[in-house]
Amino acid sequence: MTNIEKYTVFLIEQYRAKNNLTARNVYNLFRERGIFEYIEKTFEAIHTLDNNFVVAEIENLIKSTE
Repeated sequence: MTNIEKYTVFLIEQYRAKNNLTARNVYNLFRERGIFEYIEKTFEAIHTLDNNFVVAEIENLIKSTE
């Protein structure tokens, strides 16, 4: 498993716990809203940031694509 994949799983779990969702629901939401692509493209920058900040950014991205 690559570092990007590990970090993606970590973010899925962080988002799941914060929003009281299942991992499957978060996976589907991330897939539908392009979050996996966002994580892959910005990994070098975001993996050094505060986890709460990154989850908040993901929430903002999801809201902006509704």
